[in-house]
Amino acid sequence: MRLRRLQLRNHRNYSQLDLTPGPSLNVFIGANGQGKTNLLEAVSMLALSSSPRARRESELVGPAGPGSRIEAEVESGVTTREIAITLAVEGERTHRTIEVDGVRRRAFDLPGNFRAALFWPDDLGLVKAGPELRRRFLNQMLVQVEPGYARALANLRRVLEQRNSLLKRIAAGEGGEDMLEAWNHELVQVSGEIVAARTRAVAELDPEAARCHAEIASGERLEIQYLAPPQNYAEAVHNSLAEDLRRGTTSLGPHRDDLLVLLDGHDARSYASQGQQRTAVVSLKLAEAGLIERRTGERPVLLLDDVLSELDGERRGALLAEVAAGGQVVITSVEVGPFPRDLIAKAMVWMVSEGRITPCG
Repeated sequence: MRLRRLQLRNHRNYSQLDLTPGPSLNVFIGANGQGKTNLLEAVSMLALSSSPRARRESELVGPAGPGSRIEAEVESGVTTREIAITLAVEGERTHRTIEVDGVRRRAFDLPGNFRAALFWPDDLGLVKAGPELRRRFLNQMLVQVEPGYARALANLRRVLEQRNSLLKRIAAGEGGEDMLEAWNHELVQVSGEIVAARTRAVAELDPEAARCHAEIASGERLEIQYLAPPQNYAEAVHNSLAEDLRRGTTSLGPHRDDLLVLLDGHDARSYASQGQQRTAVVSLKLAEAGLIERRTGERPVLLLDDVLSELDGERRGALLAEVAAGGQVVITSVEVGPFPRDLIAKAMVWMVSEGRITPCG
């Protein structure tokens, strides 16, 4: 998988950008706040259809007008595709249009046309923060490789919205009990699809994440476990009905599951230092790239934002050796100093300043 060309128009702080990255290692250097993360965000949107960090899509639109556009030429095997994502702000609403080779697509149809594995500092929450970020990590990986997974997530959101609304009506004495069983059935069915996909993925991720972490962290042992619902999920949903009615929300389902991260047998949330957190998360991201490659036959584009900070020299060197092993890599840093000279000599190096990117050397 390769990003051949990227064009941005009024995306965040990029008024105009036309970039042709190299096929292997691309290093973007610049001070904080210059647009390095915005660049990686735009690339990741080509894989996910939406921003992994913006709370509102209007945040993506720059100051030059009421709309923005991301255009890219991507290569998969012998196939070249053109992907475009256009945002138009109209009052309080933002309309998104997705096109592949000039044909409009729905959001859940885009993943799979381009694949990427992304790390940025917010991902440190994979270890320390609540379960939402860990679920998002699994979801963003699986929509790219698991047929039907994006649609299953959309169905889950629909079922939860309808079931939660019905629970509130029943609790308020407004009836609706006759409809609850149908929504329970849909909840069990779509939850089973999602849980099965996540369970398979975590079993595949675990040994690869452990291998990456051991190499980067001098033998330290990383494990991950998917904390799934009970095996008899239909019975569990039935037994939780009283609690669901009391709370007016669905208490069991993939929207509540978690991923346990262990370092040397200890829960990393309370055990890991800053450096260990970063190494663990990077190892998970490298394992994600490996899973995508095994399932699709192509290595995804690896996007690494400020990944080297807070790592000692030994971990930094081992990480760079791992990411430079093959495929297209886009990595950002405040300075070029952390990179070995022989690695930089083989890379394309770019300078990022106030939403402008220029090649170095």
